[in-house]
Amino acid sequence: MLDRLARDRLLMLTRYERILTVLFRSLTVRYSSRTLPDELPFDLDDLRRAMQDAVADNLIPRIIKNPADIKYTFDARRELPIEVEQCGPITWLQTAKGCYKFKRTRRKNIIDLDSFMVGQPPLEHVADQTPPFIASLLGSDEQATFTRVRNAGLISSVLGFQSWPIQGHHRTTVSYGQIEIDEVQAGLDGQKGTIVPISGKGGQDKLSWSQALNLNTYGKEKAPLPDLAVRSIGLWRDDMETVWIVEFSPHLDIDEIEVTKIRRFKFR
Repeated sequence: MLDRLARDRLLMLTRYERILTVLFRSLTVRYSSRTLPDELPFDLDDLRRAMQDAVADNLIPRIIKNPADIKYTFDARRELPIEVEQCGPITWLQTAKGCYKFKRTRRKNIIDLDSFMVGQPPLEHVADQTPPFIASLLGSDEQATFTRVRNAGLISSVLGFQSWPIQGHHRTTVSYGQIEIDEVQAGLDGQKGTIVPISGKGGQDKLSWSQALNLNTYGKEKAPLPDLAVRSIGLWRDDMETVWIVEFSPHLDIDEIEVTKIRRFKFR
């Protein structure tokens, strides 16, 4: 049998963690730690039933009306609950509209940037090229950071060629379902046309391998021209207002994706 948290420990978890723990229990009732498969398929109805069971067992007060927010939380904010990952890292992936799987992966989904380096990369101080009046109108979210990064040409600096924005907040459908790309840029790397999908996060939202997979899949499946190279970029603003720009390898297997470049910038 798989281990189960005692009720008092389960109630110490967040609501979303409690829901996914109940879902995992329903999906693994026939398995032990030795027989647990590498993938556990489920769908939106399974998730809704888990919420109903959690309400009936007084684990949560009410049904969550927006299940997509649960998925986003484990894509960008926190790891899956401890009971789900008791046999090793697992990532929640979409497989089709309303269809998902828990997949055993070689690492946890949320990216710990410090794990990729001995010490942090050098902090590069750059001038904020945003005109003062425009800067006074910007907020403090990731879109404001995108604007400053774009105005300073930092994406082009990381890529090594001039890239240009072609679309923002592109919500579209790929082979396994709907995704949203925060910004899409493109440019010529020498003579090679290159598409640059970008995910931007800040504060409590972090970069993740599932996001990197979305970027790579978008670049492969949704490029407006054939045979474009893909250079996927993650942008993260930490609590010290430092902007991290991360490049991912273009693999379409989540376990094969690697970080190929990390640079840190501070506006002055």
